[in-house]
Amino acid sequence: MKNISIMQKCFLCAVALLMVAFGSAQQLKKASAEQAKTMLETVNKAAASVKTMQCDFTQTRKSSMLKNEAVSKGKMYYSGKKLKWAYTTPNKYAMVVVDNGKSQEVFLQSKDGSKTMDGQGSQLFKSIARLVMNGVTGAALSENSEFTVEMYTQGDVWVAKLTPKKDKMKKMFAYMRLYISTDRKYVNKVELYEANDDVTTIVFTNMKLNEKIDESVFAL
Repeated sequence: MKNISIMQKCFLCAVALLMVAFGSAQQLKKASAEQAKTMLETVNKAAASVKTMQCDFTQTRKSSMLKNEAVSKGKMYYSGKKLKWAYTTPNKYAMVVVDNGKSQEVFLQSKDGSKTMDGQGSQLFKSIARLVMNGVTGAALSENSEFTVEMYTQGDVWVAKLTPKKDKMKKMFAYMRLYISTDRKYVNKVELYEANDDVTTIVFTNMKLNEKIDESVFAL
């Protein structure tokens, strides 16, 4: 169960994707109901137009258990029903999620080899796999059976705060923040606030949208 919990957290770290610079000194301002509706409609429309996506990412974890921040880097690829989240430094580790229409299959690779897991095996794991697929384009904001969604603005950036509704998810995460570029309308940055006050931040760079991706990149 300990290993499964770690993998679940890794997948949630993948939920959403792609970055914009923002002023950390600027305060969050809650959007009105009318503003929030317009923001969500705009993001969902943009999400529907994304067929492929690839980028680099930097993941930073702050924990009371760690003296220094833990920094990892890697690459993300998304194409149709497939998503690959590959760490390149300091350790190599890859995850591929494949949506077969009925469930999500999760393929894991480490130095010990590849392993396949079925998202149907655990309701929580299945939910996480679905959120990974939807989070890539921002469609996760419309999957509100899992989260309560509140919309904010921070300067010229939109911020979606997702608070888990289900008890199992609440034990892992207090809430997530997704930062959305107002010019391109996709998720740019993710902050994950765990129930124990640890925080993971993921920043995405060198984004390429709707460019052809060689299917071989999804092989493990």
